[in-house]
Amino acid sequence: MRSFGSDTRMSTLAVVLDLIRERTTVSRVELAEATGLTQATMTHAVRRLIALGMVHEVGTARSARGTPRRLLELQPDARHMVGVQFDRYTALGVVVDLAGHVVAQTAMPGAGDRHPGAVLVDYAASIEALLQDSGVPRDGVLGIGLATHGPQDRDAGVLLTEYPAPAWRGYPLAAELSAATGLPVRIENDATAAGLGVQAQGSASSSFAVVFMSGGIGSGVILDGFPYRGVTSNGVELGHISVDARGEVCGCGNRGCLEIIGGPNAVVRNGQAHQGLSARLDLDGDQLDAFMGIGRAALAGDPDAAGLIDDSAQMLAVATVSLVNMFDVGRVVLAGRAFAELGPRYRDAIQEVLDRSVFMRQVHNVQVELADDVSQAPAIGGAAMVLRNFLESSGLRDRDAAGT
Repeated sequence: MRSFGSDTRMSTLAVVLDLIRERTTVSRVELAEATGLTQATMTHAVRRLIALGMVHEVGTARSARGTPRRLLELQPDARHMVGVQFDRYTALGVVVDLAGHVVAQTAMPGAGDRHPGAVLVDYAASIEALLQDSGVPRDGVLGIGLATHGPQDRDAGVLLTEYPAPAWRGYPLAAELSAATGLPVRIENDATAAGLGVQAQGSASSSFAVVFMSGGIGSGVILDGFPYRGVTSNGVELGHISVDARGEVCGCGNRGCLEIIGGPNAVVRNGQAHQGLSARLDLDGDQLDAFMGIGRAALAGDPDAAGLIDDSAQMLAVATVSLVNMFDVGRVVLAGRAFAELGPRYRDAIQEVLDRSVFMRQVHNVQVELADDVSQAPAIGGAAMVLRNFLESSGLRDRDAAGT
């Protein structure tokens, strides 16, 4: 049975819609049994989802009591959401339907060294073009989910960091993009968004961790279907777990952080310092492109490149052991553009270390896997977050439904 206590922040509507999406065709009775909600609460929730046009009845099925059960099904194209994931090096925009399917997407330039206002002007234009090209009715678009690095103040729609430049700290990202597009905008941590994206395309009720790697390294955790965010949407800062207590001092004040020892920038820095490798590969310019160039060389059999990638994977695996030990999850999902080509190599390396090092390994297995689309997952999750926010604002949290 799905956990659904008073401390759960997901609305009843979100829980019910997630399960209908997961099970494809389902009755009210089955939904009530799966969630632990009363029949009255479930009836109220389903009635509201039908009124919103998100769910419809598709026939009946026989019941053990003789009364046929009316079956429910999702209306995927009833509403759409936009998700945008960006960092310094890359950006992607998607339009997603209620089933979590991407109906349109577009690549955009990363933030680079530009002022946030200039970045948002470009993204607003790209979003407008994306919606026009997709043919999705604008009045059916619920809003935009903007997934990027933390720490964040999600309610204010601002970043609480000066990365990649001082102008980003406190800049009204959500308000400015909303004004430019005419759509509601919410921000989300990119690693957490990746978890929501995995969830939107898979199991609605699972608990799992996400290891996210693009320009940097982050992590997210989904517990009983709900994302753990922490105070500043930076609840699981994997990049700043120390993997070498005597290592160099990180900008965060800690020593030997994963980010500065095993992250993409560290791999590129070590590659540039390696005379033979730097002579063979173009490692100047975009750090993420340079990292992926080293990765491609490793996959092609270059021993020096392979050594750098394998060292990075080992460091990431060590940090992931701590992540799994803290949250006792049985599943770790890799997402982010840095895994686009190197995903299987990192997956296998992390799996090997977890199999021999996780504290609970003799009680349960921990499965490491790749997101269905490692590059799209954060943007899809940004869109999924918009849907959750809409359902929460549409009423019927569990305490409201209790009086029905």
